Amino acid sequence: KKFNETEMLKEMYIAGYCDEVFTVILDEMNLSRVEYYFAEMLSILEMPNRDEWIIELVPNSWKTDPKNIIGGKLKVPPNMWYIGTINNDDSTFAVTDKVYDRAMPIDINDKGQVFEPIPTDAKDINFSYLDNLFRTAMAENQISQETLDKIEEMDNYVIQHFRIAFGNRIVKHMKQFVPVFVACGGTEIDGVDYFIARKILRKFEQLN
Repeated sequence: KKFNETEMLKEMYIAGYCDEVFTVILDEMNLSRVEYYFAEMLSILEMPNRDEWIIELVPNSWKTDPKNIIGGKLKVPPNMWYIGTINNDDSTFAVTDKVYDRAMPIDINDKGQVFEPIPTDAKDINFSYLDNLFRTAMAENQISQETLDKIEEMDNYVIQHFRIAFGNRIVKHMKQFVPVFVACGGTEIDGVDYFIARKILRKFEQLN
């Protein structure tokens, strides 16, 4: 009758007390089925209202519970991000569309090369500052209506000919990703192209 917290839960609790950016690295995620063990987190992180980002740890509560665990539940801090690695080979499970739709894939197909890093001064950037940059980028660099019309036309085409749909989730994600891509120095077309290549064309793999 003792609760043994994990290292990740400890860091999640600490993250709720400060404004630093925390990253959780999930190495080789698809040694097990991601949509099984990470399903709850995938659903929580998709909710637009961060007050609803709550996970249930235990069914009961005691007077001796930590301050931020209320009724056996803990609020997931927005300043904690999740980065996962996967290998696509015969020894791992395939990652389903459900997971890809909620993530931003980065393909690494080249062998790592040794390089000399450029000396760079450290910068302390907290979550509030970074989150404000994201919000400003999304407000100032919204995708043009012309591009959105083309995306809708493409969506209708692949539905009609391949029975594959983007879904509202992907379009919503694109409207967040592309403005930040532009704010970082890219162009709208390059941002949309990057997004389509990694989020939408991937869906054609299931057609063999």
